[in-house]
Amino acid sequence: MRNHRLSVVLPFLFLLTACAGNRVGSTPPDGYVEIENPAFTMSKDAPATIWVPRSYVESGVPRGSELLKKGYEAVKQGATGNAPAHPVINEAPQATVNPPAVKSRIVALEMGQNRFLPQFREKLKSASVGILLEPDLGSIASFGSITSQEERLSLSKRLSQDLSSNLVLFIIAPDQIAPGKKFVVEIHDGMGGGVLREVDAIIPAYDAADQAARASAVASALAGVTGKVKEVVALVPWYGRIVAIDGERVYINAGKEAGVTIGQDLKIFRGGKFVAGLGFAPGEMIGTLKIQGFAGPNGAYGVVKDGQRVRVSDMVATE
Repeated sequence: MRNHRLSVVLPFLFLLTACAGNRVGSTPPDGYVEIENPAFTMSKDAPATIWVPRSYVESGVPRGSELLKKGYEAVKQGATGNAPAHPVINEAPQATVNPPAVKSRIVALEMGQNRFLPQFREKLKSASVGILLEPDLGSIASFGSITSQEERLSLSKRLSQDLSSNLVLFIIAPDQIAPGKKFVVEIHDGMGGGVLREVDAIIPAYDAADQAARASAVASALAGVTGKVKEVVALVPWYGRIVAIDGERVYINAGKEAGVTIGQDLKIFRGGKFVAGLGFAPGEMIGTLKIQGFAGPNGAYGVVKDGQRVRVSDMVATE
């Protein structure tokens, strides 16, 4: 009986093989399913798959062909819903695209009369440390003495209020430039007026009679201290401020130049405090601001998505 059944099915399959050659890739006829061709290896012109009535595979498999059994199992699995109707393509997970980090607003000042500030600022610019602000040196001079650290703390708070600076850098150069002397930079958190870190770089050895060698040694020390400043700045969270509110539109003091992007969500915080030895810690998170556009080279505006009613002087942050 088994041989008789095989003898009936195989000729039919061979006939379908000949007819299916021109139907590969076409829409299947009603009541037919596609299986692997058991005669694929018997003829060089035979197609790899053929169409057979669905009843042939649902009523059982002729035991004379393991190839037909394989095709039957594939079709049967699809018919019972145990396999997806379409091939599953394993796609690589899409990488999450994060907006670029928002740049801090930085004021750099020099303590003493060595006049290394222009060179230091150029080093900061070339290292892309942040947005360097140009304070009014006349107003700083009118502020009074800034020789002590307490006076520098007070000045950094004032600059934060007047210029919305995130960080204030005080470069302190030795009175007498010589090998082994240090350039020191105090990094002040503008939000709270506290010292975050002190970094320094040693002036390398040079021939005191050679002015070019002296200039090269100074440049090397400034480059070294700039690199350390950049490492610290990269670790300090960025904060901006809400500076104006017009109906539903909320303006902040950071925009294209700082790296803010349209569609970006910023967290809104109210209040905060500077923790000695650590840095500024924001207060209560009160909402989320979605950026919709820019105002000038470094301003932006958006709408509050959720949360409380915001106020001027509330802060925004990326994290």
